[in-house]
Amino acid sequence: MKWILRISWSYLLLPFILFGVGWLRLAIAVPLIGIMLWALWEIWKKAEGANDEFQPRLTTSVILLAGLWVLLSGVGGYAFQNYDFHARNAILRDLIEYEWPVIYAQPERGPLRMLVYYIGYWLPAALAGKIFGWNFANGFLFLWTWLGVILVILHLGSILRTSAVKAALLLIGFSGLDALGAILFASEYPSLWPPIQHLEIWAGVLQYSSFTTQLFWVFNQALPAWLCILLLMRKQGNDASFLAWTLCFFFAPLASIGLLPYLALKWFTQVRREKPLRGMQKKLILAGVLVLLISVIYFSSNSAAQDRGWQMPAWSDALKFILVEAGVLWLLLAPLRRRDSAWVVTGLLLLCAPFIQLGGGRDFVMRASIAPLMVLMIWCGTAVLDRAAPRWIRVGLLIALAIGSLTPMYEINRSLYRLVEYYFLLDQDQRLLPDREPAAHLEQGGAPEAEHPGALLADEIYTLAFLEDQLSDNYIANVRKSPYFRYLSPR
Repeated sequence: MKWILRISWSYLLLPFILFGVGWLRLAIAVPLIGIMLWALWEIWKKAEGANDEFQPRLTTSVILLAGLWVLLSGVGGYAFQNYDFHARNAILRDLIEYEWPVIYAQPERGPLRMLVYYIGYWLPAALAGKIFGWNFANGFLFLWTWLGVILVILHLGSILRTSAVKAALLLIGFSGLDALGAILFASEYPSLWPPIQHLEIWAGVLQYSSFTTQLFWVFNQALPAWLCILLLMRKQGNDASFLAWTLCFFFAPLASIGLLPYLALKWFTQVRREKPLRGMQKKLILAGVLVLLISVIYFSSNSAAQDRGWQMPAWSDALKFILVEAGVLWLLLAPLRRRDSAWVVTGLLLLCAPFIQLGGGRDFVMRASIAPLMVLMIWCGTAVLDRAAPRWIRVGLLIALAIGSLTPMYEINRSLYRLVEYYFLLDQDQRLLPDREPAAHLEQGGAPEAEHPGALLADEIYTLAFLEDQLSDNYIANVRKSPYFRYLSPR
């Protein structure tokens, strides 16, 4: 188990070190990198005591299952890519073709347009792409994601104390009861036929994304967030837990908001039992503070991050959504978990998330829910695997999980359908390549199964440099007067 922990921490810290190299002044980057490497060394030493934990075996079946899941997600460009890949491909290309930090326009006066986004996950692949080109970068990104998924599966299997294959199937198949929502409440789209539709959007802008959906749409936020959540849940000290949370903030700020109550609960629980600072490594706390501070200063340069408030869906719609997406599973677990403070925290997070808006879109409900959904999934897996649990709870959970598994099955089916269509049903002259003319505007996609017909790749933006619509506010900011540009940026 010690090597899984060591590789996981290295996997998360390497992108932040690369961020320091490219986005910070030399006088700041050099000591920062030294502190990060120092902290990583301490973590490597602390991992020595992890060999007594349950260690699921890494088998050929697990490796192939994880690889197939990543392949069908579209990462790397080897299978159908959903609408969100338009921007994600453009980000990777700009990270390859522009100097770091990525600045699109730097006049002597006026707006200084810079890429300000959660770019950390792409940095290892982008560095490889700077040396060997676009195709190599995509291949590297695929392998990097494959490795990350394997690490997540092994951590999940260790926590559940089960085989890595069972852990993988639970991760891939876990979801809320979107199929019931589509049948009972969706007016037109989605429906259960054909089985390639995007069931997640049955409630409109409200969505608790399955883990398959997260990988197939927002892999850059989801995968590092999963790994940070699982590291925080391991039997590690508060110093390592704090560093895991700050790294989650660096990769996926909205997901870190949903994770924060669990960090606070872990600290509070330890306060009641013993001195919370006992045995804590100052190096890890310092590293975590620096990750958080630099990330906050960088992200705050984007004005879209300042948009916050309440979204007020009708109470009846919100309650239907909460009950279908997570409430049934949460209530089924009540007899086993009602005395657990984390069960209450999970319920509150899932109850409140639909009413909060942070940023220019409606992403908060989808991303802040990653942590409570991960906790809910682990509890469901634990209960199903526990033969001492009441039979009616296990049967109820299995039925709910079976219905929920339709959501990731439809995501996978869509990818398979478009892959087969592209290679076996379309003639050579019907297979289209993405337009290489940079786009200033991109229309919101319609039904995902009909997105960019005749092509696998969602790559119509090409570069973010010329975007002028509201979409650009999520990625590009005028940083001329920002604290980041004035005090941290190397340019």
